[in-house]
Amino acid sequence: MIFVTVGTHHQPFQRLLDALGSFDGAELTVQYGPGKAPAGVARAAPYMRFDEMVACFREADVVITHAGVGSILCARREGHVPLVAPRRHELGEHVDEHQAELTRALAERGAAIAVWDTAKLSELVGTAPARTDRREATDPSLPQQVRAALLGRGAQSNRA
Repeated sequence: MIFVTVGTHHQPFQRLLDALGSFDGAELTVQYGPGKAPAGVARAAPYMRFDEMVACFREADVVITHAGVGSILCARREGHVPLVAPRRHELGEHVDEHQAELTRALAERGAAIAVWDTAKLSELVGTAPARTDRREATDPSLPQQVRAALLGRGAQSNRA
């Protein structure tokens, strides 16, 4: 199963949802937010309770997400290196470019696979490493790495 989440931001992330058309819908579970519901997928919901989200992260073989910190941390805690498609300000998907900055920083650390071109999404899914045991994947430094990325600090600045 591939779990896709766009988070709860009020602006739709239709660019990511449209890219799902190249997948076998039977393998997709999608949390699609305020955008249009994707047709032909196994399961789709605009929003999910947190426990439902965690169950989806846990059951998924691959996670595709926007660059929301909570979504990335949940995916990592469940053993995934998520594919992260940042919402872009220039495309009217967010208020600024912080998701692009976070995606770039986490991809440089190997904590995420950056999806800059959603037309290549199905190709990138094939590059996602197999999910690891969640006990192995829980990296206590990841929240510090996310904080450093958000504050624009280098990888060496994990103390804060």
